[in-house]
Amino acid sequence: MWEPGAASAKKPGRKGAGYAPRSDRTGAAVRELQTPNERGGDAAPTTPTPDHWSGSKHVVQVRAHVWNWLAPRIGGGAVLEIGPGLRPTAPVATSTFIDASTHALRSLAARGARTAAVEAALPFPDDSFDAVLAFEVIEHVEDDTGLLGEMARVSRPGGVLILSTPVHATMWSPLDEACGHVRRDEPPTLFEKVRTAGFEIGGYSWTPAPSRLLTGIRARALRSSRRLSTAFVQALVFPFHAAAQRMFAKVRWHAPAEPVPDGADDVMLWATKVSGGSTHGHRG
Repeated sequence: MWEPGAASAKKPGRKGAGYAPRSDRTGAAVRELQTPNERGGDAAPTTPTPDHWSGSKHVVQVRAHVWNWLAPRIGGGAVLEIGPGLRPTAPVATSTFIDASTHALRSLAARGARTAAVEAALPFPDDSFDAVLAFEVIEHVEDDTGLLGEMARVSRPGGVLILSTPVHATMWSPLDEACGHVRRDEPPTLFEKVRTAGFEIGGYSWTPAPSRLLTGIRARALRSSRRLSTAFVQALVFPFHAAAQRMFAKVRWHAPAEPVPDGADDVMLWATKVSGGSTHGHRG
């Protein structure tokens, strides 16, 4: 996961809390949790976010079908993956990873990865990578446009970006709260943010929402103990999920001009950096 401090510091799921729609700088609908203090009560104390990966020992490479699509397009080039935790998509021994979890970084480094801790800006020179990956990351980050600009800055001209994120504010659920999400962009807003950062979108895929029952079970498990629930699924669920992806999953891209269905819960897109694209967040 990306920097916990970059997401809203308000604790999701507190008794008596409610939702307050607001807008981000682009005008997109964003939901944030109202604290008791915002409704006139006492503010809850802020505590550091625990490292929910710390109970897990297994590194599981996921999305093999996505990597198999990407690999021939970058020809062994340099790859950065942002916020993988212990579920990287890029091959561990030949890629660079940045994450807020020190436990995840240590585990990846022990398997030959190059790693870096989260900083205010990505700690790499301009034009460093042929591909940048960020799966389920930007919905945790308040300044998502800043992070997208940083992705563009460290990408080489023609470099590939692949990211995924939940979409549609109407799909907001207790699982978003439990995961610490700060927004669900509408797809046109998401696409515009990516283009403004300096990328040209090549295509997207989408997944439907799981059942409300499954969503509720996952949300309750995360609220009960995110560390333990993460360790459980990492050891007993994701190895089989990753194996199924390797055997059966295929990438099917839709043209970016094709509207994203209202029933889409999550969108994955790929894009290429436009030559002379954004230098937002340039480190000098």
